Amino acid sequence: MLVFDIVVNGEVKETVKPMSQRMKDIYLLTQGKLKEVKAKYGSNVQVRKRILTV
Repeated sequence: MLVFDIVVNGEVKETVKPMSQRMKDIYLLTQGKLKEVKAKYGSNVQVRKRILTV
């Protein structure tokens, strides 16, 4: 399962878990979430993906 960490100044602030693992849904989620996060935390924001094993 893919999850996305919101990193601000080297510190993980949030973890976003998509509802489905379809690539189209993940893409739309990350594009929308990136706008929200930049407004919330400023410009020094990174989105990093990681894989959770179940």
